[in-house]
Amino acid sequence: MHQPLRLALLVAAIYSGSAFAQTKPIDISAQSLGGALTSLATQSGIQILFNADEVKGTKSVALHGQIAPEEALRKLLEGSGFVFGNTGKGTYVIKRSATGLTVLPEVLVTADAERGYKANKTTIAGKTPQTLREIPNSVSVLTRDQMNDQNMVTTWDALSQIAGVQAISNDITQGQYHSRGGALELQNDGSPSSMPLSGYQQFDLAMYERVEVLRGPSGVLQGSGSFSGTVNFVRKRPTDVFTANWLVSGGTWDNYRLEGDVSGPLNDNKSLRGRAVISYVDRGYVYNRAHDQKMLAYGTLDLDITPVTTANVFVAYQNNDSTGFSGLPAYTNGTFLSVPRSFNPYPDWNKLEWETTDIGGELTHKFDSEWVTTLKLNRRDQRFFFKDSYPTTGVTPGTMMIGNYARREFEYEYVHESADLFTSGPFNLLGRKHNLLIGANYSNYESTGRGANPNSSGSSYLNVPNVSLADPPAVPEPNVIYRAGSQSVTTQSGLYGKLTLNLADPLKAILGGRFSNYDYKSRNIAPNPTPTDWSQGGKANGEFTPYAGLIYDVTRDISLYGSYADIFVPQTQKRVDNTVLDPRVGKQYELGSKVDLFGGKLAVTGAFFDIRDTNRALSDANNPGYYISAGELESKGWELEVVGSPLARLDISASYTNLTTKWLNNGTSTGQPVSFWYPKEMYKLWSKYRFGEGTLSGFSIGLGINGATQSASGTPTPTVAAREQNGYTVVKAQIGYKIDKNYAVTLDINNLFDEKYYTRLGGTNTYNTYGDPRNVVLTLRGSY
Repeated sequence: MHQPLRLALLVAAIYSGSAFAQTKPIDISAQSLGGALTSLATQSGIQILFNADEVKGTKSVALHGQIAPEEALRKLLEGSGFVFGNTGKGTYVIKRSATGLTVLPEVLVTADAERGYKANKTTIAGKTPQTLREIPNSVSVLTRDQMNDQNMVTTWDALSQIAGVQAISNDITQGQYHSRGGALELQNDGSPSSMPLSGYQQFDLAMYERVEVLRGPSGVLQGSGSFSGTVNFVRKRPTDVFTANWLVSGGTWDNYRLEGDVSGPLNDNKSLRGRAVISYVDRGYVYNRAHDQKMLAYGTLDLDITPVTTANVFVAYQNNDSTGFSGLPAYTNGTFLSVPRSFNPYPDWNKLEWETTDIGGELTHKFDSEWVTTLKLNRRDQRFFFKDSYPTTGVTPGTMMIGNYARREFEYEYVHESADLFTSGPFNLLGRKHNLLIGANYSNYESTGRGANPNSSGSSYLNVPNVSLADPPAVPEPNVIYRAGSQSVTTQSGLYGKLTLNLADPLKAILGGRFSNYDYKSRNIAPNPTPTDWSQGGKANGEFTPYAGLIYDVTRDISLYGSYADIFVPQTQKRVDNTVLDPRVGKQYELGSKVDLFGGKLAVTGAFFDIRDTNRALSDANNPGYYISAGELESKGWELEVVGSPLARLDISASYTNLTTKWLNNGTSTGQPVSFWYPKEMYKLWSKYRFGEGTLSGFSIGLGINGATQSASGTPTPTVAAREQNGYTVVKAQIGYKIDKNYAVTLDINNLFDEKYYTRLGGTNTYNTYGDPRNVVLTLRGSY
């Protein structure tokens, strides 16, 4: 032949003609057109004939997402000056178009193209997209489709559904989120945060495309933190086609919500794209006088500076005004109150206010070598104001009197700044293709608080003794004089890397490491009558965190894996020689298997884990006032998760967790559970079936189950019983109807059988919090 023809042969499987219209996972970087066409052939299962010399020098766009092969080919050629012809039987011929158009900037097919509950890719374990089977750890991903199907609104809604995660009530504005025996850490778009996840309000889900959770230590990418795992919130990004979505909902206890989401190109060649999201919530609760009003606004822009360089900027703002509710007190003997779930023992002047602003940007450059470099910058400003009163003692049986109510008022300002720079890509060694990630990140978190409580100097007037339990109680609103002030700063930085080695066709090894610096300091500030200089807290320099994992592909659909991971927390206690104790280290060993069924539509993951948190400070029995690094706890168990679509029109997300925690060495609590909050077993299910043709065409039904076995508030004493909760199961039912291609309506019945249970078991004074009784929510959605 006068000119060489390159035939890109696809996978060895034989596809029927209809298969070419099915979507497939496509991941092609911006590169030469010839290389992109070859990659598409390999990934999608079609044959592509093209003249190698003719396409030489022509660049292609990048494609990432779940796309039909023919549509992917069309996008690759868009603006290149080439078109394709279909010869039938899955063969395509590339030829130069008559008009010879110029090359357009890169087209990014965002996560919106991904449908269903099974995520094709996640970034939480390696910064760049990876399939779940490429990660030798337990990872769960909550997709936008599942969030929409379950009509989720808050972080509580999302994490309550994710495998192995326990959501624990604080108040009606925020909660605590635990896994494997500890509180989870926080990431935003893959950048680690020194700002805690638990106890701080997060943005509502309207601005997120997915929520990713890695269970177990994540020290290589996170730095210092808990051994329990990390939650990564991934923002919605602009799309290259116009889309618009909205919803309106209303439910029991005057629960109302509005939401809008508009996205698309902002110029003719689609090099500038934008997205705007707004949501508004105005809702009551089962608790008397509890009310929540929240507004969210989010905007983001993508700009293709060149075909291989993209910039993103964003701003998000959320404002929340709420009346306070933090659970019920108990009797002084430890038993639960016998009151309706609507009972509210807090004054009607209690209030909570949150105001959160995020601003940030991202710059990504893709090289011809398939390497990618990304810089991410982010700043979060959060203000938290509360004025409330709460019982500090239990309720005396018979008299129904509370010995004391404390009143307080505080205002906190939290500022978190972060920067993350990393590069990743493939390289060839010994005839095999491997992958390397290297990067550096920095975060600084500052907390400043001012206010007053009864413990502040000269603030004993904030105590109100001998109050009769009532709804509301007779506790007057005070005129508060601020007499307390504090400030703390947490700074982290680190260099990290991960190396993925293809040792053999079925075997991969992943090695990682991080050198971390950590510094915490605090001081008293005005209006505290005795301000202080900075006091040094936890500190670490050059702390090394290792990681290792192996993945063995037994077949194309079955993988076995094993991994070791750890994470550290600096300590401040001193030994008898006045040296500071070494950091605590949480070490995890995990073994598991990941299986793809039904042609990759259903993912099944099983994992066994054993965690030891070592070097914990224990009092030195021979030297009072000093400590030794002998404390240790153990957290072990196993998990099973099933996510995906086993049948046409059926989506499912189900999980089971078995957890045992125990103090191996902790003084008098040795042998006891780390926390009585943690149930031995948790089980979760959500499934939705959409009817096809026939009488029920357009209808859908959903079923959800969320349950746990026995839990308790703590160990009993001779005078105070432990508050225990037997196992419970909460059922959710849903019926939906797709009116036409643009509109759909759903009716959710939450807690269908009106199970009476607690979302937190607290002390004798507060935090014993009922879960919601039966309630309904009606939602209308529109999409264009």
